[in-house]
Amino acid sequence: MPDVQQDSFLTELKDDGVEEENQTFSDTATTIDSSAGSHDNGNFVSNHPEVQLPRNLSVLYEDLEREGDETAFPAHRHRRIPSETGSEYDTDLEDLESPTKPEYDSSGIENYLKICEDMNMRPVSHFMRQTKNPSLSLRYQSLGCKKTVAITQALTSNTHVECLDLSDNDIGCDGMVSIAHMLTENYFITELSLEDNKIGLRGVANLCDVLSEHSYVKHLNLSGNGLKDPTAVVLGEMLKVNYTLNCLIVKQNQFSCNGAKAIAAALLSNDSLSELDISWNKIRSRGSEALGKMVGSNSGLISLNVSFNGLDALGAAAFVKSIKTNTQLVNLDLINTRIPGAECKELGKALDGNTTLKIIKLGNNPFKESDIEILFHGMTTCSLYIIGLEDIPLSKGLYERLQEFEKEQGVVIHYGKSGGNQRSRPMTSSALRLDEFITTNLSKLAPLILAKDKDKTGQLTITDFKECLQEAGLRLRQNELNRLVDKLNLTDRVPCKEILMGKIPTVLERMRNSAKWRTLHTESS
Repeated sequence: MPDVQQDSFLTELKDDGVEEENQTFSDTATTIDSSAGSHDNGNFVSNHPEVQLPRNLSVLYEDLEREGDETAFPAHRHRRIPSETGSEYDTDLEDLESPTKPEYDSSGIENYLKICEDMNMRPVSHFMRQTKNPSLSLRYQSLGCKKTVAITQALTSNTHVECLDLSDNDIGCDGMVSIAHMLTENYFITELSLEDNKIGLRGVANLCDVLSEHSYVKHLNLSGNGLKDPTAVVLGEMLKVNYTLNCLIVKQNQFSCNGAKAIAAALLSNDSLSELDISWNKIRSRGSEALGKMVGSNSGLISLNVSFNGLDALGAAAFVKSIKTNTQLVNLDLINTRIPGAECKELGKALDGNTTLKIIKLGNNPFKESDIEILFHGMTTCSLYIIGLEDIPLSKGLYERLQEFEKEQGVVIHYGKSGGNQRSRPMTSSALRLDEFITTNLSKLAPLILAKDKDKTGQLTITDFKECLQEAGLRLRQNELNRLVDKLNLTDRVPCKEILMGKIPTVLERMRNSAKWRTLHTESS
């Protein structure tokens, strides 16, 4: 009887794919009948010590598993298997599955709390509330270096934040180094604002090293950090190899002529930067001349702000010459740059021949009334949208003549003092503010429009178009924006392809020539 059972069991194993060499126990197994032993509380007790037991079935099962036969023992998915010691134990193959992996902390909060605990520091609640927002603003939080280091370590694993504003937090050089290190691992932050943080040359050098290799940041603001010419040289070297940065703001620093020359030389070979704000520095004629010549050769810049520097005659002549040949610049800010009145005649001729420039700001320059008349006399045809003449006294007669020029050319002139009065004329309607905003913020609008334009048609719904404007920073109340869209009589789809090409949208061009657009321009905000 036992021999028959053993032969039957061997035949069954062969059918399941067990190789004969793995069944050596059949040659050495001794027949075991019911009198050979007994089970006591689950343990097998042999009455014949000389009897050799069969090979452990659990080892056989493991052999089958290694051979990839997962169908072996289909009727024994849960069974009691005798061990070599004679004991039995339960097996459940369902329990062999690997445990579930912990969920990835995409906000970095868990890591941040652990870092704060290790540094014996109270967490910044304002930071913790915004870790899952696309825009993270920590302006005026008095972070200092220590808190900045903790925050940047947490942001290393953050996948939500795209715009990071750490302005006015006294970060210092060491804090700037931690930010630079964070950018080597975080590929999601594309906009970085570091105004008024005393980051110094070493901090900017570390940042530029990262931006030279990891090109993800598109908008960089380093204003008010007291940066000097050696830092401008470092920025220039970065601009020579970085073709991702679209906007660079370095206003209110201490760049002089050498710093301006370094940045201008870098932009001669960089056509990817579309917006440069280098206003409120210490740039004089030679540095302004270098910037002016750069404008004539650069084909990427859309907006340039050199206000509150000193162009003088040399720099002004270079800008006038470049305006004649440049076919890309849309917005040029020359407020308070000491442009001599003698350049007004040539400047008027240059503006008359330029078809791409839409906004030029010339306010607070030492222009006489005769210089203004010469300037506008040279502009027989004008493609400009806005001419800024703020803080330039105008007589009543000149004021009236400029009003006639506005009507003839369809341009809007921003006046300052009129007839010796201190009162400024109301000048910007909602429509004009929208027009100017789109012109000067193309670098911010373009990625937003691309993200909304999922079907790649170059058109957006009115709702999506309004959301893009507000996300880019348009300061219009919701009711103003709705009223503006209604009055412009826009269709269900807004053609935005021209924005991505660096030009004013076709719809605004069309509205500009309509009677309704003229009516809107005469309204006050």
